Order: sequence, then structure tokens, then C-alpha cells
Amino acid sequence: MKKELLLASALIGSLGMAGIADAATMSMSGHVRNGVKATDKDDGSDEAVASSRQTGFSLSLSETTDSGVKWATSVSIADEGAAETDESGLTLTFTNGTSLDLIEAGNSYGGHLATVPGASGEQSIGANSTNSAPSGLTYADTSDEVGFELHSAADAFGVDGLKASVSASTNDDAAATTDSSKTENAFSIGASYVADAGDTTVTIGGGYIVASSTSMSAKHDAANGFAFSVSAATGDLTVGAGYATGDRVTDSTTATAADLSSVSVTTVGAKYVSGDMTFNVGMADGEATDVAIGTTASGNKDTYQSTGASVDYTIASGVTGTAGFVSVDTQDEGGAFTTYSGSSWYVGANISF
Repeated sequence: MKKELLLASALIGSLGMAGIADAATMSMSGHVRNGVKATDKDDGSDEAVASSRQTGFSLSLSETTDSGVKWATSVSIADEGAAETDESGLTLTFTNGTSLDLIEAGNSYGGHLATVPGASGEQSIGANSTNSAPSGLTYADTSDEVGFELHSAADAFGVDGLKASVSASTNDDAAATTDSSKTENAFSIGASYVADAGDTTVTIGGGYIVASSTSMSAKHDAANGFAFSVSAATGDLTVGAGYATGDRVTDSTTATAADLSSVSVTTVGAKYVSGDMTFNVGMADGEATDVAIGTTASGNKDTYQSTGASVDYTIASGVTGTAGFVSVDTQDEGGAFTTYSGSSWYVGANISF
């Protein structure tokens, strides 16, 4: 018996050493944000002031084969009100510069958009599920976790500054539904182009998505629309603007899903860097008509409008102080929605590694 135990120990030890020797390369990153957030709603309630604490931690794993193909994945843990763990899929990067994302691959629809500056910080007014007006350009981003996204190398098709990608996901085995909806199959394309115009660097990006819904009653696809944005950077100043439009059916398995039409959103922003300080301003203006699946659009719109500003100050390497403010105005079915309208400010610090 003693010999068997010694043999088992030796085997386990050798396997453990082999696992260590063959371990992939790992890197870590994360942050802790602590601050104070105040919310003053238009419904007449008293201003609410509370602590704001968020943490995030990410592990990235990668290794390159003898043929030069890099395999990579990651896992992130976030605590922003409720703990959440998110494992990414696999990314294969080939020697010619192209890459392939597999499993929870994402969508080309929003991956190439030029960044539109906006206020930093944790200031916000709570959103309500009955208001379907979008606040961001990628509101139509939807896909199943089983899919892929293929990215071109830089300077795609021989054009300097051009990148492109195509993505698809499939959920053909999803059961047909009536009042509820899930995304079945999705397809999207996207591209971006970066060019120098004298002292200014201009970035143009956009994407298109179409996705089917499991609902047999929906008047529209799960998603069908495009997004477009442009930014220009001159020295320390960056300005940007974006626009998105299309139709959408919200995912819902426990309640009646919303069928959205006449959806649109516009974003505009600017950023200025002066030494250790960064100034940001941004606004968003969205609208949509939402009805229960199978119902004809009534014409009464939901709307969302926000204007925000912030100042970031680099206190030390990895430590940034932030002061931010936002004003939000929403309407549901054409009527004022004071419970989800008002203003909010935030003061805090972010420590990252």
C-alpha cells in the first residue's frame, strides 16, 4: 500500500509540475472607485446622497503556438451593485494580423465606432424599463453566445488606415415564442477608417446589424439598423458625434417584450486635456416608439435627453480624481417622466492597476 501511495504522490507531483511549466502567460488589471453620488429627481422628492463604490478585476491569459498563432481569453469580476463574473470566449490572432473571436464573440455592428467623448464619473438618474428610448449608439447590439467575429488586419484590402470585421451567431434551436422574445440568429458588419488631415486625426466608423426574433408575433426583426460616428483630434482637443437608427425587439423571457420602431439616437461630445486635467462634455438625444409584441405602433414616443460634464485630475500614477454632473430629461409615451428625470453629481477617486 505504501508503494502505491508513493507512486500516486509522484504522479500527481509530476503532473502538477508539468502544468506549471506549460502554463499560459497571465496578466492582471483592475480598479477600485470610491466616491459620493447625489441624485435630485424632478418628482419633488428630497435630494438623495449616498456612497458610490465599484470594483473590477480582470485576468488575461494568452499563449503563442510554434506556428505563431496566439490563443487568448480572459475572465473579469465586477462588483457594481451586484457581483458579476464574465468569462470571454477565445481569440485567435494569426501571423498575417487577422484575428478570430469564437464563442461570445461580440458584434461588428458596434466594434468599429469612433469614440464620442462623454462625461466620466458615476453620476446618473435611474432608468425605467418602460422607457425604450436609447441613450447610446449600440442600443441594437444583440447576439447569441454561440458565434464568431472575424477581424481584418490593419490597412485592410491595401487601404491605409482601414479595418473591417464580420460577425454572426446562431440560435436555431431556440423555441418559437409569442409574447416573449429572444434573439435567434444575428449577422453584422463594421468598418473604421483613420486618416490624417494636416494636424488633425479623423476617425470614421460604422456598422450594420440584422437579427431575427423567436417571436412569431413581432412586427420587426430582433434588430435591424445601423450606427455611425466620427471623431477628430487636434492636439489636446477631441470632438466627436454619432448617430444610430433602426428597429428592435427587446429580449424578454419572463414578461411581454417590447417591439420598438422609429428608434434613433444622436450623441455629441468633446474632450480637452490640459496637463494633469481632462475636461469632458457630452450629450445624448434618443427616441423610440414601443408597443407590446403584435401591436401596431401608436405614435406616442419615449424620449431620453442627457447633458453631462466632468473634470478628471491625475493625482498620481494609477490614481485619478473625478468630479462630474449630468442632467437627464425623459418622457414615456409622450408624457413627462419626472421619477426618472433630474440631475446628479459625483465626486470620487479611481485607483487602477
